[in-house]
Amino acid sequence: MKQKVIYLEGIRGAAAFIVVLSHFFQVFLPSVFEGNADIVHFAFEAPAAKTPINLLFNGNFSVTLFFILSGYVLSYRFFRDKENSIIYSSAARRYLRLAIPAFVSVIFAFALMRFGFGYFNSIKPITQSSMRDPFAADPNIWAMLKEGLFHTFFTYGSQYNPVLWTMTYELFGSFLIFGFLLLMGKHWIRYIAYPILIYFFLDSYYLGFVLGLLLSDLHNSGRNWLELINRPWVNLLLVVAGIYVGSYPYVAPDDTVYSILVWNASGFSFFVFYHVVGSFFILLAALNSKWMQALFSSKPFAYLGKISFSMYLVHFTIICSFGSYLFMRLSSSLSYGADLAIVMSVTLIVIFGVSHLMYRYIDDTTVKLLGRWSSRLFKRKPRRRPMEEGNEFRNLAQ
Repeated sequence: MKQKVIYLEGIRGAAAFIVVLSHFFQVFLPSVFEGNADIVHFAFEAPAAKTPINLLFNGNFSVTLFFILSGYVLSYRFFRDKENSIIYSSAARRYLRLAIPAFVSVIFAFALMRFGFGYFNSIKPITQSSMRDPFAADPNIWAMLKEGLFHTFFTYGSQYNPVLWTMTYELFGSFLIFGFLLLMGKHWIRYIAYPILIYFFLDSYYLGFVLGLLLSDLHNSGRNWLELINRPWVNLLLVVAGIYVGSYPYVAPDDTVYSILVWNASGFSFFVFYHVVGSFFILLAALNSKWMQALFSSKPFAYLGKISFSMYLVHFTIICSFGSYLFMRLSSSLSYGADLAIVMSVTLIVIFGVSHLMYRYIDDTTVKLLGRWSSRLFKRKPRRRPMEEGNEFRNLAQ
């Protein structure tokens, strides 16, 4: 794999890890999400919730970064080759590419629920989290099948595995990209369509797909237009701006450093808008920044990128089962801080282990089988390219 592929996958891996941390906070340190001073466990929670530090556990920001990367990656080869068969091949695989690993994660959560391994509800009196118990879902197998194969991808369903709310956005966002490319991907009129789509999806998660698509167009359609702003100080400014707006908090922004970002707009989702914009700034900087590319190409980030989709799919279930059980067993003999430190350390090891197995036996196998099937279906000879779908981005973008 070439470095330029690895660093984008590394960024996705970092984002997936932030999602994992965010759910540890949501389960065990809920005040940073709920803004409730009565459930604070540590002094750092209140300031962390209202400053850019929250980017370290801002899962929603990371999700928007997934969407931006999806928009970029799914359109990369088309803008380079201008072949419609690339879109047909991607579209034919897309549902199964997302659905097979996601459905396995639903079965995993369902099995733990049926065998009584859900312990989140048992620790709620200690942690004070108001999050819905994911193991209180319908225990019916037929309901699980409908949820895992249909509602997860067409109605934003996430009854058994709450992180799967993103799958409908991924599927619909992907076909938004495919349709756009087929209709106007080779015509100059697309540059008129971009601002229209941006305005239409301004405070929607689908804005991320549009902005990722735009970045891919500017970066890969012949001339690299992003080179015009490729200056170290510009990249630094983009990173700082991305961290600032991307860390827009879960709690009310009044009397915080984010209050200046809010204007009088009834019904407008500042929370989504600023996370998407922050993700856009970060990716734009990464596409031009050599030091960011070197950082996210390092082995730790490359590994996180490889298992990122699998880690995203299984981590929440493990936190609410094994992690919650361990916390419950240790709570009577340890302080809250010591208990949490042990639980996070041990549970992360379990998450990485299960994610690796999920990647190796489910995710990677799915990518390879779908790649072979697609090659036969569209009679395209497989080509090893830097960013060829099926060889590199084995996560939410594929």
